[in-house]
Amino acid sequence: MELVLRPVDDRFFHEQVVPFLSLAMSDSSQALVSLREQLADDETRLLCERLLSSHQGGGLSGVEQEPWADLVDRLIFLPWGPTPAGWAVVGQRAGYAGDWDEALHLALMLEDPTYPYGDARASHGRREGFRLHPGADLGLASLMGGQWEPFPSFPPDRVFSTQGRGEYVPREQYAFADWAWRPARTVAHWNVHLERKLRRLLEREKARLAPVDLPELEQVLAYWLGRAPQPPALTVAFSGLGPRASSWVQELGVLLSHVRQAAHEKAALVSLVVSARR
Repeated sequence: MELVLRPVDDRFFHEQVVPFLSLAMSDSSQALVSLREQLADDETRLLCERLLSSHQGGGLSGVEQEPWADLVDRLIFLPWGPTPAGWAVVGQRAGYAGDWDEALHLALMLEDPTYPYGDARASHGRREGFRLHPGADLGLASLMGGQWEPFPSFPPDRVFSTQGRGEYVPREQYAFADWAWRPARTVAHWNVHLERKLRRLLEREKARLAPVDLPELEQVLAYWLGRAPQPPALTVAFSGLGPRASSWVQELGVLLSHVRQAAHEKAALVSLVVSARR
């Protein structure tokens, strides 16, 4: 499986995507008409018109599934920007793509002080449980698990699903799906607290390996924070990473660089779990 993270225009998601999906749950025809009038992208408008021409009434049960999936894919995962004629796709944007299990391991290691990253069996079990019921308040790890925050006004797993995961519990203000997003203000908050979380992780590792010294700690931190272009060569493997320590230190640096870039651009982030064959 792959995990994909992409930056998206925060205003577009707030003003167009969320209202469109909320209305589509009960009146997909009106949602498509309203959306079409806000767009200056010919391909997306054509998808709206195709869906309207084959519409059978009601909510999502009345829409043709293939063009619906294409429409949602364009709305959620392409870079949109305002133009005088309406919202349009503005170029291409690179995002993060990596192994879901490894990325989730790194995020939990960073954000959950109780995560048993040094125990392969225990950490695997924690990740499996997290995928079935992703926890809240863990920042990037929660996003990777598909947990929604803020709570959406629509069940996101009904919009589309890649792995069949999902839950929507209004009374508990809890929802998760194979995709999720975080607004720009949340991404900016993550970025502010990255150094604190990284230092906490390094201190945990230092304590675990004591009295063995870890001379590259500050160099590793500098790489993770984007202050050094490459990670250092490790003289002592981080116990939670084992023989792949160096490549995983690098992978966390790549992952965090996307968070920093999104924060710099005041962008939201969208996550999606897909098959590697997608």
